[in-house]
Amino acid sequence: MTTPRPYLLLALIAALEGIALLVNGAIAVFSALTGGSHGSQGADSSAIMIEIVIFTVFGVGLLIVAKGWFTMKRWARSPFILAQLIGLFGGGSMVFDSSASSKIPGLLLAVPALVGLVLTFSPAMVRATAAEYKRPGSDIS
Repeated sequence: MTTPRPYLLLALIAALEGIALLVNGAIAVFSALTGGSHGSQGADSSAIMIEIVIFTVFGVGLLIVAKGWFTMKRWARSPFILAQLIGLFGGGSMVFDSSASSKIPGLLLAVPALVGLVLTFSPAMVRATAAEYKRPGSDIS
């Protein structure tokens, strides 16, 4: 059975966001090991470790959600929506911040989140999800 296009697009968005979080976590690890200042200027080592753990856990979580979308599992919808809302609010606050240096990263965070939310609630996705309810023997998990 082939994966419908709406599921593929959402899987792609979740996978790219997960990879971006893992890359950011790897940059934080590299920065902590080399003594550079990544995003936490003047932060102590426990704050940097928490940052690394958060980026890694959320990155792996979004990759799991991407696999769920790819295999057409309904459970992928709730964590995906939550991640997009976090990205939208976080990115939106960065876009409307007075600092000019936070506008581009804010857009890079908010735009994919907004696209993901729009795709999640698009008529094509709603139809694809509704079709899963009607499919005999479907795994509605």
